[in-house]
Amino acid sequence: MVQRSEYDQWVQDWIRKEKEGGRKCFDVKKSGNSYYVYYQTTRYNSATKKREKVSGYLGKLVEGVGLVEPDTYSDDFEKVSAARYGLGIDTGGSFTDAVIVDLDDNTVIAKRKSPTTHNDLSIGLYNSVDAVFASCDIKPQDISLVGISTTLATNSVLEGHGGEVGLILIGWDPKEEVHFGEKNQAMVKGGCDSAGRAVHPLSKDEVTKAIMEVSKGVDAIAISGLFAVANSQQEKKVKDLAVKLTGLPTVAGHELSAALGIDLRAETAVLNGKLIPIVTKFFDDVEKTFREKGIKAPIMVYKGDGSVMNLEDAKRYPIQTILSGPAASSMGGKVLSGYENCIMVDIGGTSTDIAVMEGGFPQIQFEGASIGKWRTRVKAVDMCTIALGGDSKINVDGNKFIIGPDRVIPLCTYVERHPDLVPRIKHSEIYEYYETVPGFDRSVLTEKELRIFDTIDGKGPLNKMEIVNMVEGLWVIEDELCSMVRKEGLIIASLTPTDVMVFLKKFELGSREGAEAGIIALSERLGMSKRQAATAVFEEIKAQVAEVIMTKMLDDDLRGWDGHGSRVMLRRMVSPVREGFMTMAPKFSVPIIGIGAPSRYMMEDLAERLNADVYFPENNDVGNAVGAVSSKLAESLSATISPTPDYRFLANIPFAGAAYYTHLDTAVAATRRWLESFLEKNLLAAGARNIVKTSKIKTYMATEGGVGDWEDETTARTVNFVEVISRVVGDPPEML
Repeated sequence: MVQRSEYDQWVQDWIRKEKEGGRKCFDVKKSGNSYYVYYQTTRYNSATKKREKVSGYLGKLVEGVGLVEPDTYSDDFEKVSAARYGLGIDTGGSFTDAVIVDLDDNTVIAKRKSPTTHNDLSIGLYNSVDAVFASCDIKPQDISLVGISTTLATNSVLEGHGGEVGLILIGWDPKEEVHFGEKNQAMVKGGCDSAGRAVHPLSKDEVTKAIMEVSKGVDAIAISGLFAVANSQQEKKVKDLAVKLTGLPTVAGHELSAALGIDLRAETAVLNGKLIPIVTKFFDDVEKTFREKGIKAPIMVYKGDGSVMNLEDAKRYPIQTILSGPAASSMGGKVLSGYENCIMVDIGGTSTDIAVMEGGFPQIQFEGASIGKWRTRVKAVDMCTIALGGDSKINVDGNKFIIGPDRVIPLCTYVERHPDLVPRIKHSEIYEYYETVPGFDRSVLTEKELRIFDTIDGKGPLNKMEIVNMVEGLWVIEDELCSMVRKEGLIIASLTPTDVMVFLKKFELGSREGAEAGIIALSERLGMSKRQAATAVFEEIKAQVAEVIMTKMLDDDLRGWDGHGSRVMLRRMVSPVREGFMTMAPKFSVPIIGIGAPSRYMMEDLAERLNADVYFPENNDVGNAVGAVSSKLAESLSATISPTPDYRFLANIPFAGAAYYTHLDTAVAATRRWLESFLEKNLLAAGARNIVKTSKIKTYMATEGGVGDWEDETTARTVNFVEVISRVVGDPPEML
């Protein structure tokens, strides 16, 4: 695929001028040294009462002349087809983005942002949707598909919110008591061995009693059975009976993960149950509002593994939406850039996420995503994340800059509401200020926190020293202030990378005076000019972005590399200044794609630092929302094949158990067929179209990091096991 960045500069200039002139949507294709222009527009067909797309050849692009139209033209040249538009929504830490995308070529038709409303995510979502429809002539009834990426599940886990869950464990007799965050627990006889054979039959009376016990005062029921990944029949029977007797939402561990470990599957199932009441209410509200707006299209929800699922599955398995935001950015970057193999870097207001794209999909972390105190067995994008974003707080420790992990309000936007704060910041040399939130529920505060809150409530922005002077008898209040910020009783405004970039005139946002006041306070602390201070901290920001990309790549290829000495070497490698008799520089064989509004600036010299091709595709500021509506339905599973002492090959296949084969190629072929067939059935049940099946065969050697070929006799002697990784991908259902 020819990238637009590969066009001659005069062609890129022509494209930009055409866009600025508001011309028809078009495409430019390069063939040899020639360029050809194809137009595309839409019109309303009064007969069908639907919008349709009209496209065709417009002419040849000639340098110094412009567009040369063909000598003859006829309406017969036009190609008419149904217009297909998608609505993509992403709720991020700072903003909720909404985009309308042409589903045929993934062109962004319109985009809008609204502040994310953390107390009720639906408010920010609805504001963005209303704004994006108001900005173009696309109507709600023109939408064929809706895609949503939401932080609701992730935030609920981190904040400890959720419903009550009853847990039933089948066939497990732990030596000590075990708990996974459930309210009620019961154990019943049953379970299977590693080959999927039943160890003990289920007793209907015992199961019925257990169901009635755990269902008291809960919102959902979770079930986990011993070796249910090898044989799920007992879990299915208990689930069917639980639904029949209680009507409560019920999930079994085998539905969420194919990994071994009854404890981790139990924890995953309990967490899923806790999320059901919260997520169900949100998606019910979303569906109701969209239908009222006239949007009748299927609504798909983004999963943490880079694929999507329908709304009903999202309500049933909300845990799969954990980390959906970073996953959506990966797919959005791929769609906007056109690169199937690349490194995706998404920089938002709160964090920087790095993922590796291979074959058009992000690499998957099969062992499961961990979030907060919860360990799960839910597949997620294999991603490296650091708390470095446009709204990260900048601190100084001696002569070192500490950036993050806390997200704060940038001074450039905060002082717009408090312009009198500018001289106070300059005079005090303090750039961190707190303010109480009106209407906050004080009942969640401790006695000491309440004393501080009541003293400063309604008095506007105050720095820490001012608060200490106002609260009698308290000298150390750091922990209380941090706690009240976490409880959302206080907001905090401070110097951020956004302020640094506003001061350096990278872009305009809010009040530059507010950003400058923070830089002046920083420069006084450091004994520098304000330009020197801003340049120094911006250099550190860019170096940290480069380092985290390198860290991700080294973690993937060199386990155990991290140490003090290697960190010093890493900083030298990502430095743009390379002098001396020996220089150290990385070399990337795939491009790096920047996604997110701050990425263009925080990665502005990344190509030089990492010796890589770096691209910032058009509309990269809404890459997450584009990804939310441009992804596909996908399912993936892995199975292992190991040599046995009796010279056979043992295939451990999820949900099917163990199988023995005489020849390796037979074992691999059978495992691949089973996995692909199982996954295809799941996708067909979800309404997928145009299904494509692929599998990757990986051979692991006894030598660390070794990969080889089973057909080679020398290699085969040192093989540990073979892994078969299958993925089945299909287009989501649309409204035709």
